[in-house]
Amino acid sequence: PPAGGNAYANEGYKSVAYEIARDFGERIGAVVVPTCRADLLAGIGRGFRELRAAGLVSRTPRLVAAEPATGAPYTAALARTGRSAQEHTTVERGPSPAFSLGESRPVWQGLDALWRSAGHAVAVPTEEFMAEHRALGAQGLFVEPSSAVGVAAGRRWAYEHGEPVVVIGTATGLKDIASVPAGKAEERVPEVTRLTA
Repeated sequence: PPAGGNAYANEGYKSVAYEIARDFGERIGAVVVPTCRADLLAGIGRGFRELRAAGLVSRTPRLVAAEPATGAPYTAALARTGRSAQEHTTVERGPSPAFSLGESRPVWQGLDALWRSAGHAVAVPTEEFMAEHRALGAQGLFVEPSSAVGVAAGRRWAYEHGEPVVVIGTATGLKDIASVPAGKAEERVPEVTRLTA
């Protein structure tokens, strides 16, 4: 599979692990990350490994790749036996409101991060994450559908495993205003004020 994204960017993503460790210590069982090419997932994994190597934490949380079910190569890969088979997984990718997620093949850096953390992947159906998208909007948290994939996967993980999780939100809902159905009063879209010079 492809190796992954920009190595310098992935180094920057390590700071997400530092902030999670600072704020929650070792109480977190898993970190759920909306995943496509796995730059963020790999960077967080590297950050936790370095914290452990430095003796700042004694254990690291599992990483969970959250994917839309319309294109979930990590979920398909981890269902296979053996790393070679996992690396050679291919799935058919379909259209999704979570357009920034979903691939036809897993990226090696993502698989590596999941292997090293005894991680997992969760494929979330469109109806489930869009319901989460609307519920979050009703609470005043306007995220993109890709972030709602992470929240839906995190909610499922916490329920099934009974452990605290951190879910990473990747972008605001303003990134894709078209994903908000017209006339839906239960989802509040923040007003955008245009500034003029």
